[in-house]
Amino acid sequence: MSSENHLLGSWDLAIDGRDGSGRGRHAVTHGIVTFGHSSDPTMTGSVAQIERGRGHIEVPGVRELGTADFSLGLWVNASARSMSPLGDLAAFFDPTSRRGFTLGFRHEAICGSHCNDRNLFFGIDAGREPRWTDYGSPAKAAVMIYALVVHDDHLYTATWEESSSPLGHVYRLDGREWIDCGTPWDANAVTRLAAHGGHLYAGVSRVKGGGSGRPDSLNLNPGGRILRYEGGTDWSDCGQLEGADSVGGLVPFDGALYATPLYSEGLFRMDGARRWTWCGTPGRRLLALGVHDGALYGAGNDHKHVESAIEQTRQGIVVAAESSEGGGGVFRYDGDERWTSCGLQVDTTQLYSIVTHGGQMYISTWPSGLVFRRGSSGQWENTGRLGSETEVMALASFNGMLYAGTLPHAQVYRRDRDHGWSALRTLDTTPDVLYRRAHAMGVYRGELFCGTLPGANVYSMQAGLGVSYDRALGIGWRHIAAVRERGTIALYVDGRRVAARADDNPAVPMDLGRGPMLWLGGGPQASLDGELARVRLYDRALAPGEIAALAGRRDGA
Repeated sequence: MSSENHLLGSWDLAIDGRDGSGRGRHAVTHGIVTFGHSSDPTMTGSVAQIERGRGHIEVPGVRELGTADFSLGLWVNASARSMSPLGDLAAFFDPTSRRGFTLGFRHEAICGSHCNDRNLFFGIDAGREPRWTDYGSPAKAAVMIYALVVHDDHLYTATWEESSSPLGHVYRLDGREWIDCGTPWDANAVTRLAAHGGHLYAGVSRVKGGGSGRPDSLNLNPGGRILRYEGGTDWSDCGQLEGADSVGGLVPFDGALYATPLYSEGLFRMDGARRWTWCGTPGRRLLALGVHDGALYGAGNDHKHVESAIEQTRQGIVVAAESSEGGGGVFRYDGDERWTSCGLQVDTTQLYSIVTHGGQMYISTWPSGLVFRRGSSGQWENTGRLGSETEVMALASFNGMLYAGTLPHAQVYRRDRDHGWSALRTLDTTPDVLYRRAHAMGVYRGELFCGTLPGANVYSMQAGLGVSYDRALGIGWRHIAAVRERGTIALYVDGRRVAARADDNPAVPMDLGRGPMLWLGGGPQASLDGELARVRLYDRALAPGEIAALAGRRDGA
């Protein structure tokens, strides 16, 4: 059987987006999409270049997938020095009904940790409600999962711990068990992790318990230092952030690793072994870093009002807006020691996450439990409060939808397009505590993972059916394929199957319905930052040998 007889469409992206298969499904470009030759001479022929997520290609002729099998293959050359979330490769997804598929990169920071680095994700959904798995706590002394990061096919977690001699640890998930990867430093917490350049980095801190309703730590050793994981329980010292005793952000941007303190001002860039260069300050502390649309941003902490707001919250007093101008603040780093303010937010003193969803920047805040979106005009739009919560920490774009974790009830919410925010589950039910947090998030094994305070448990959420490639995708042209066959989905890289999962409810096949339109080089999270070539969509599941054959062709044959 010839695979070409089952083509729904093929797009060689030569000069324009016209369908080359004879099916007549001609694509329409939006935004900045340039057709030409690749910057990499190993790829012959024409390609579509999409810079920093500022364009995509739509195919109006594909209207319904339903329960049928399908296969999608394409070539991608993602930006090597990423200045964006890298974005989606293809999607056929309706966010109102949560039906369709998404295929793209997981490459973003959540709550100041770079949780996924050049990973891939393929998922389908048919409006199913999430299913949860409890992976327990990695240690009895742990009170908070501060960070979750995927590195080299493993999930790592960073902890804040309380004991007679508390030390922050890093742990690795092995099946359902947690393996201790050691204490990077003698501080009471590891607060940030980042996968970058083939290595795992950790930022350590002297965490103050009061901000989370916890007692002061018995360990007063300062942090503010970055360490690199060397395997086993070994860590190497990568230097100190000058004047800092903590780390609040650890994020790569444009090929370099950047860090911020948690309790003091400033941005630092790692320049060589153990050297951190001062990059200035926007005039306030930055609780987290995020990358969006070609720039590095800091999430502000309006420290002038924070201490009084915490005390009022402890006393059960509703905290009002500090002024008509607002607080918190998002700040763009412009190089050297230069910063630009991107505006303040009403009813806000602290920001915790900067993420991209729908091509727009979203931020999470305290003390009014609001999530803001930056509109095309640069103004901050309030997307609503998450129930009665006062703080929103983690924000994650996952399988077409936006999710958030909160305080004081450690809940996870989903942003439903026409109905505001929907509460999905309370993750931490520890009794007799002031605060519970659903803090760190990351995508691993095709699921969204989340860590909590004070139970320090790790949970995963399966939305629909998803798989992921949990290693950093190599630089240069790579062939990616996604296949749905009956109740199983599979992801291929360079002709090799790297992940597969069977539906645990195959008796009720997921109906992917009618998507608004097939997108190439774009999707629910963001448009691609890179080059795309030779897209093929089939109305059946290709065999592994057929996918390997597609991956072996760079000449368009």
